[in-house]
Amino acid sequence: MYVYVFLFCLIQGFTEFLPVSSQAHLIIFNNFFALEQENLSIRELNIIAHFGSLLAIIIYYHKQCVRLILSFRHFFQSYLDQNTVLLKNLIYSSIPIFIIGYLIADFISEDIFKSIKLIGWVTLIFGILLYFVDRSCLRIKNLGNISANTALIIGIVQCFAIIPGFSRSGAILTIMRLLGYSRDSSVNYSNLLSIPAISGAMGYLLIQDTMTFNIENTINTTSLVVLIASFIFSLIFIHFLVIWVRKSSLSIFMWYRIIFGLIILIYSYIDLINIGW
Repeated sequence: MYVYVFLFCLIQGFTEFLPVSSQAHLIIFNNFFALEQENLSIRELNIIAHFGSLLAIIIYYHKQCVRLILSFRHFFQSYLDQNTVLLKNLIYSSIPIFIIGYLIADFISEDIFKSIKLIGWVTLIFGILLYFVDRSCLRIKNLGNISANTALIIGIVQCFAIIPGFSRSGAILTIMRLLGYSRDSSVNYSNLLSIPAISGAMGYLLIQDTMTFNIENTINTTSLVVLIASFIFSLIFIHFLVIWVRKSSLSIFMWYRIIFGLIILIYSYIDLINIGW
C-alpha cells in the first residue's frame, strides 16, 4: 500500500505545477487504486498532499513571498512599490476561481467532471492549443507589464482548470503567452498564483470534510509520508519547470499531453466497446 501512496505523491508533485493537469492524473489514478488506509480517506490524502505542494511553492519562492507580504503596507499606494502592484494582480487573478469554483462545486454534479472520455479529449485538445500559442505568440512582456484588467482576464481563464485535463498551470501559460508574456514570466506568475489557488482548494476540502476530518486520526505515519513525499516531489518539479522554460519551449508538455490523452481515450472507448456500446 505504501508503494501506491508514494506513487500518489509522485503524481501530485509531478503534475501540480506542470501544465499537464494534476486533477486529471489523480482522478485516473484513483480509478485504479484505493488508497484509504489508517483512517485516512482519499479526500484527506488529497488535503495533505496539497499541503506538501503548498509548502514547496512557498519555500521555493520564499524571497518573493516575503517581498509581497511586506509590500502590503503600500496596498493603497501601490505606486510606491512594484511588489504591491504584483500583489494586487495576484488577488485580482484569484477572485474568479474562488467565486466560480464555489458555484461549480455547489451546483454541478461531480460525476460530470469524472468522465474519463472528457479528461482524455480536454487533455489532448488543450495540449495542442498550448503548443501553437506558445510557438506563435510574441514574448516581450514581463510581470511588470500586467495590468489589473489583464490580471482579471488571467483569473477568468484560470477557472477552466476546474475541468479535469485543462490544467490550471496550462490555462495560465496559454493566456499569458497569447497576450505576449515571456515563458519565464508566465511560469513565475502561474507558480505564484498557485499559492492562493491551492490554499482555496484545501480550505474547501477541509470545510466539506469537517464532519469526518479528525486531526488525531490524521496525524500518523502515512500522513507524514504523504506530506514529505509531496513536498519533495513538488519542489523538484517546480525547479524543473522554472529551469526548463529558460532554455526550451513548452512543446515537451504538449507531446506528453497528446500521449496521455490518447492513452485515456483508447482505454475509455475500449471499455465502452467491452460493455456493449
